[in-house]
Amino acid sequence: MSKINKNIQRNIRARKEEEKKKFESQWYNLRPILGCANWAMYYVLLGSRERGKSYAVTDYFCHQYRERGIPFYWMRLTEAQAEKLLKNNAEKLVDPDIRRRYHLDLITKGDGVYEVTKRSAPGKNGKTKVLETKLFARVMCLSTFYKDKGSLFDKDFLADPNMKYNIAIDEFQQEVGEKRTFDIVYSLVNQLENIIRSTKDRVSIFFLGNTLQEASDILCAFNFIPEGPGTFKLKSKRCVIQNIENDKLYKERRKGTSADILMPNSSTFTNDIKVDNALVDKSPLRSPSYIIKFTKDPSTWYTVWDSRIIKKYNKEKKPVIAMRPYLDEVFTVEQQSNIITMFDSRMFHFRDLITFKQFQGQISILKPRK
Repeated sequence: MSKINKNIQRNIRARKEEEKKKFESQWYNLRPILGCANWAMYYVLLGSRERGKSYAVTDYFCHQYRERGIPFYWMRLTEAQAEKLLKNNAEKLVDPDIRRRYHLDLITKGDGVYEVTKRSAPGKNGKTKVLETKLFARVMCLSTFYKDKGSLFDKDFLADPNMKYNIAIDEFQQEVGEKRTFDIVYSLVNQLENIIRSTKDRVSIFFLGNTLQEASDILCAFNFIPEGPGTFKLKSKRCVIQNIENDKLYKERRKGTSADILMPNSSTFTNDIKVDNALVDKSPLRSPSYIIKFTKDPSTWYTVWDSRIIKKYNKEKKPVIAMRPYLDEVFTVEQQSNIITMFDSRMFHFRDLITFKQFQGQISILKPRK
């Protein structure tokens, strides 16, 4: 082969390698956040659709399973969403190329996903029988935590130093207009309690969310809403939040798609978190007026100052308005309706954005009595 032909082939290989690196660079890479935050328990990944968040976490979980034998949990908000992932032997849980890479032969039984480790020889009909399986993953939802009592792994699970809890809560932010039928944070806490109990170490919990019009309940639970791209470390919460910026390659790839043509400003593709700061009021507070209680949990109590500014309850002693019956307080439909009307009419102001979002969340899941 002539020297000229060798140079041509070398240039072709170099160009292909460069194109491959360019293609791969537009997808999300989980390694940097894992490398710089090994102290964290929670990893919140926010970004536009089709950035590769779920793919990256799935690949990480599958690698941990193949190399160390660690099964994982994959969660969605509702039972219907979880069931979709389990259909056809969990074909929507693990991407086909990840299955091929790790040589995964998967079947499902109940909420469990199992790897087939041994099959019989093909019969006359060409089919095989499953002889041995190994637990690969469990697919669950938050909304039915009350049915999932008891840890799904035995008490000696962590006795093996290779074991840890790998958990993903996928699409944890509700879509715009999606009906709220349960308290997401309350359900999350109880479902995690079902799984990990009092375990504090060897736990990695990933929240995967498309950026939506409203900041989510779970972001409010961490008491932090990123209003721009970046990586934010909340060490007191053992949490890292990464709001993934859309780079040039992503924008080029999305340009001209059906979503870009019909809804170019949707936050699921622009990576913007739309927040309403108009009701945030930092005026000096003079005196508390009354307390609003949504549940028996003090974290859902709010103090109204100067008849209009709402702040988190801090042991103030004032009359109480109960937003539900059976809170050991006087409940009337009229009082409940008045608070809802005042909120809907934007008559209340709030001390900070987190308080506004949390109060709004409590209002939205109320079932007013007639």
